[in-house]
Amino acid sequence: MITLETATKIAQTAFSEGAKEGVINMSVVVTDAGGHIRLAMRADGQGIFGIDTAKGKAMAALGFNRSSLLLSKIFDAAAIAAISGATGGNFVPLGGGVVIRNAENVIVGAAAVSGGLPEVDEKIIVAAVQAAGLSVM
Repeated sequence: MITLETATKIAQTAFSEGAKEGVINMSVVVTDAGGHIRLAMRADGQGIFGIDTAKGKAMAALGFNRSSLLLSKIFDAAAIAAISGATGGNFVPLGGGVVIRNAENVIVGAAAVSGGLPEVDEKIIVAAVQAAGLSVM
C-alpha cells in the first residue's frame, strides 16, 4: 500500500530532483495499485495539462506493468490512439511513469512526472521512488 506519507515523500523528492535537472514547472502523480490517485501536485508555473499528463503516464505504466518510456517505444500511433480512446485518455505512453513495487516485489502503485523531456521525467521519478525505499519497474 502507498501511504500518504510515502506518496508525499515521492512527490517532494521528485520536485527536488526536477530542480537539479532544470525541470521546475512540473507535476507529480502517485497512485495506489488500483490506479486511484493518492497524491497529485502541480508546480505553480505548470500549465493546465500537467496533472492529467502525469496521471496518464502513471496509468499507462500500471496498466501494462512497464515504464511509460518503454511503452512509448513499443506502441505505434494507431495503437496509442486506440488504447487512449479505450481508456478515456488514461494512456499516455511518454517517459516519466513507473510501476512501484515494495520490498516483497509486490506492485503497490505507480508514479509519474510531467514537465520535462521524457527521458528526464523518467530519471526524476525513478530517483524519487527509490529515495522512498521502493523499487520501480
